[in-house]
Amino acid sequence: MLSLAALLLLTGQTPAADAPEPKDKLICRREVPIGSLIASRKVCLTKAQWVQREKDGNDAARKMADDNMGRPSCSSAASC
Repeated sequence: MLSLAALLLLTGQTPAADAPEPKDKLICRREVPIGSLIASRKVCLTKAQWVQREKDGNDAARKMADDNMGRPSCSSAASC
């Protein structure tokens, strides 16, 4: 009796694990809100939406860092 892998090789088919994932497939992750140790929520987005969300977050953090460059810190300014 032939194994499944051998049968797939003989027929020229590839296993489903090698098949590309659809771009609109939802990927779900658990997120914990900042300041919470217990609460979490499930967020489901497509791969493209996760990538865009990460890019937007990085852009916002970079903008905040750039906006604060050149401002004196409270330790060096007497009027904080």
